[in-house]
Amino acid sequence: MRVGGRTFRVGPGLAVFLALSVASALVIIFLTADPGTWTGLARMRPEFIALACGLMVTQWCLNGLRFKILVDALGDGVSIVTSLKAFMTNIFLGAVTPSQTGGGPMQIYVLSRAGVPVSKAFAACLTGAVLTVVCLVSSALAVLVSSPGLRSDFGPRMTGVLLAAVVVFGVLVVVFVLSLTRTPALKRVAGRALLAAMRGLGIEKRIGFTKRFLGGIDRYRASMAMFAGSKKSSVLGALLVTAVAIGVNALIAPVLLSGLDIDYDLSTIYPAQFILFFIAYFGPTPSAGGIAEFSNYWILTTLGIRPNMLGVYTLLWRFFTIFAGVTVGGFIVLSLIPRRGRPCEKPRAS
Repeated sequence: MRVGGRTFRVGPGLAVFLALSVASALVIIFLTADPGTWTGLARMRPEFIALACGLMVTQWCLNGLRFKILVDALGDGVSIVTSLKAFMTNIFLGAVTPSQTGGGPMQIYVLSRAGVPVSKAFAACLTGAVLTVVCLVSSALAVLVSSPGLRSDFGPRMTGVLLAAVVVFGVLVVVFVLSLTRTPALKRVAGRALLAAMRGLGIEKRIGFTKRFLGGIDRYRASMAMFAGSKKSSVLGALLVTAVAIGVNALIAPVLLSGLDIDYDLSTIYPAQFILFFIAYFGPTPSAGGIAEFSNYWILTTLGIRPNMLGVYTLLWRFFTIFAGVTVGGFIVLSLIPRRGRPCEKPRAS
């Protein structure tokens, strides 16, 4: 798929995501279902489905608002609709690349089409990702520290999954810190690597492209410095919106359990969602396909949720927390692909 002069290979990643996610949910259904499963599903109360839809759309809009706040702070205002489109395309591309962080390029492209310079779009998207990480890590740590019983219930399997997610998180933190504290060294390494890669691919005009790329790093650093300086209030506002969006998303699980008439303890189910979101965000498979489903299954099993409904619940939970967003984001991405005879819009470079 070619958008904005850049090729995105979405087919293999999307296939892996769907195969892992759907297959995992079906395996869980196969292992846990009994005649009561289908009776319980048939009795699901539609008002809770409607409420779950409302929570899903609310957290989408809150994330769109988060990016609007950050972009507006850099002096290039965009509409809430554009910010929402950028977020939804991020969900889609994040589902076809390893980990949720892979959707950044498409997000930047959508913002640049709206007139935001690429360097500022990059700074806003990266800052948004950092705020998400801060909220996910702090909430997960708060749950683990304040709920020792919940932590001990996870068992060795979930402990291993959590450790893997922590390692991925640590690597991303190191890369981010180096990009801010060792910018000259980063430019040297990135410039040489880019030149070598283009030389190996036989790409012409390597010097000009590399200079523009390195100039973008300088503009990005200036934008990040702006966030750290006079725009702190905007960052704090975006941080608050991010935290609320994650909290709203976590409400989907108890709503679905209520709709399926499954007994649960809100004081354990709701905090457990923050652990699951942390795992899903840093999972090494596309949108944590397979990892999120089995992590959800293992956690809810330890919390005493009725086993015969776990597979159905897991499939519904993933639909409202990721599948629907990927579908909407995919349609938005398709609308960005130039039709035959229509020129492709180029992003603003500065």
